[in-house]
Amino acid sequence: MTKIQSVINKQYPEHIAVITENGESYTYRALLDDVANAAKPLQQKALLFIIGNNDYPCLVHYLAAIEADVVVLFLSANMATEQLETLVCTYRPDYVLTKAEKASIFSKYTVLSSQDQYQLLCDPLNKPHSLHPQLAFLASTSGSTGSPKLVRFSRQNLLSNAQAIKEYLSITPLERAIVHLPISYSYGLSIVNSHLLAGASIYLTNETIMDKSFWENMTAHEITSFSGVPFHYESLLRMKLDTMKLPHLRTMTQAGGKLAERYLSKIQTLTNKMGINFWVMYGQTEASPRISYMQPSDLNTHLGSIGKAIPRGKLWLQDEQGNDITESGDIGELVYEGDNVCLGYAETIFDLSKGDENQGILKTGDLASCKQGYFYIEGRLKRFIKVFGNRISLSHVEATLQELGYESVAFGTDDKLNIAIVNGEEIDLRTLKKTFAELFSINFTAIKIQTVSHIPRLESGKVDYQCLMK
Repeated sequence: MTKIQSVINKQYPEHIAVITENGESYTYRALLDDVANAAKPLQQKALLFIIGNNDYPCLVHYLAAIEADVVVLFLSANMATEQLETLVCTYRPDYVLTKAEKASIFSKYTVLSSQDQYQLLCDPLNKPHSLHPQLAFLASTSGSTGSPKLVRFSRQNLLSNAQAIKEYLSITPLERAIVHLPISYSYGLSIVNSHLLAGASIYLTNETIMDKSFWENMTAHEITSFSGVPFHYESLLRMKLDTMKLPHLRTMTQAGGKLAERYLSKIQTLTNKMGINFWVMYGQTEASPRISYMQPSDLNTHLGSIGKAIPRGKLWLQDEQGNDITESGDIGELVYEGDNVCLGYAETIFDLSKGDENQGILKTGDLASCKQGYFYIEGRLKRFIKVFGNRISLSHVEATLQELGYESVAFGTDDKLNIAIVNGEEIDLRTLKKTFAELFSINFTAIKIQTVSHIPRLESGKVDYQCLMK
């Protein structure tokens, strides 16, 4: 297969590429011009931090970085200041695109340009980074918890995944996707990449599905594709999805965690009645992010499965000794191979000079089984949960709480973070919950705090999480 050179389709210059929340439209020709202009002040192999939302200037500078060989890290504008400062101190970006209210963090930087409340800043005293020639993009490994550990990607990692998604979803220039998931989140970014690669249109919004205007804009802008994490689909069932008037909607995709089968079955039934193709997908940030998908026609017979590997990818299972598992139904670690597998991780600025440590193979850390060629997630090897689509490291949560002076443990399931605190009777739990919600950038309704007299442990000395869950 010929390697893709650009994430932006250049075959349809007069076709609408981007529609913004205020109704402005940009053709592919206009987008390419804006990207070229945004790239002019950026030096090759410099490091750019984008701190923003689903806004046009952020999109343009992300694309400018990818096109102009500038390494870019896209961060949420909602990231706590102390977490942002940790990343800035660790990686020392040459350039920063941010809104004026966060510019105070970068007092040593000079302003190069301004657009729509955003400023492009430059550190004139920064020493050149030693960046690997393949390095193009960085992403957080732990959702919004502010860990300085990042995932390193090549340009080809991103483009190969975008091409695979474009193929299996059959994205054409006639599609128009709503991008409400943050572009700073790998799922949201993959929607941008795959649709711009196809010559399709994207509608950028910072509204949520709870906003009435969100659905009005879905109709007004003739949106054909909606994507969401399990929380969104659970909410859509409560909002009576089948009563909504969405005449243009043809495709719905779900990733970012496992949707409970009882909800999955209901969504599939409703979308079938509405004439909408509903795709269940699985992925990890380290895979840029898509790994597998389920054809809508397979949901009935393989409910709960994550499907099969994306085009040109390969999935298999391994036991603890690294031997391949071939028996149907046996459980092992899910392993993936493909061009979209990241280069590796970074925890310090010096790691940005490292090359491809994974060589296209990703051990997912998920336990899975395979039946009739379809894979099923059975559990997690590592202690991560996904809360409203954000991957949260329970170990990082515990370390953060320890730093705050709490003797506590964290556990949970997708979309629910549980925290047990020793001798917490005198603590205002409601206030504490709000503090934790802000600290970890998740909705406080997804956090449950319980007080315990002691941390229950197994004979081995390890925390007895099963006891806490009772």
